[in-house]
Amino acid sequence: MRLYGKESLKRRLDSAAAHGRLSHAVLIHGEQGAGKKVMARYIAKLMMCGAPPCGSCNICRLIDGDSHPDVIFVKRKCGGKYAKEPFYENFIKDSVVYPNNGGIKVYIVEDCDDLSPMLQNSMLKLIEEPAPYLRFIFTCENVNNMLETILSRVTEYQLSPPSPEECAECLRESGCDAKTAAELSDTFSGNIGKCRAVIDGGEEKKLIDTACRAAAAIARKDRFSFAAALTEQSGRAEYAETLEYLTKLLRDAMVIKCGGSAAYFGKKESAGIAAAYSEERILEMTDAVFYVNSKSRLNLNLALTTAYLTSRMM
Repeated sequence: MRLYGKESLKRRLDSAAAHGRLSHAVLIHGEQGAGKKVMARYIAKLMMCGAPPCGSCNICRLIDGDSHPDVIFVKRKCGGKYAKEPFYENFIKDSVVYPNNGGIKVYIVEDCDDLSPMLQNSMLKLIEEPAPYLRFIFTCENVNNMLETILSRVTEYQLSPPSPEECAECLRESGCDAKTAAELSDTFSGNIGKCRAVIDGGEEKKLIDTACRAAAAIARKDRFSFAAALTEQSGRAEYAETLEYLTKLLRDAMVIKCGGSAAYFGKKESAGIAAAYSEERILEMTDAVFYVNSKSRLNLNLALTTAYLTSRMM
């Protein structure tokens, strides 16, 4: 099994498992789309199949299909969010039940940085003094949201996206044409998860489409449409990511203005901005978006932020 951009970590994990040193509690952290769930499945196979896992036995096939009865995705089993009763019922209490098909039971606690301090505390004894058959794999984006008492009881591994070249190769092997694969891998700096979300028409595609509509409104000098596009976002994280994509379009507009060619999605929108504004104005717009995104960690009022950006853009 090839893990793009993670071969070094794969070798470390294989060696640890082969020598009996793989921790019973593992934490994988990295940005959205970095491959945390793919790595969690691989570690589950290490724990249940062997080092390295064969990839072809019934255990490996069931894990790859998320259908192994003893590999439990906790957040999914809790209905997609962490609340006290489902968490206790489907994880804490369920952990006393013996495995169905063997000697090991693996809990994959995805997005564990969404757990409240109370729920994190409820796991401490379970992780510290587990039954012999229990294994835990935690995934998260932000380890700063995890309690120190939890971090002291797990072995951490940080994931980084593969190189754009490796990402493009992965996309081509999954059926994407070479040109699209190269553009997406460059746009998302090798983040395979985000590239696939665009190909599959998922959340990333929606954010990109919003950024393109905002850019088209800038080119038309249409304040209302620009503001309407930005107010589609459901929260600060989506808002900030949309602005990151808008920054790429503004960057391409400047490149076109200087005689170059657009590199990212939304080439038509970038060309429209280049035709409608001077280099100085495009730089001012880019500065405005950078300024807002530099404040993204603050508790910004998104309606007022949109009004500010609208006034700066047009």
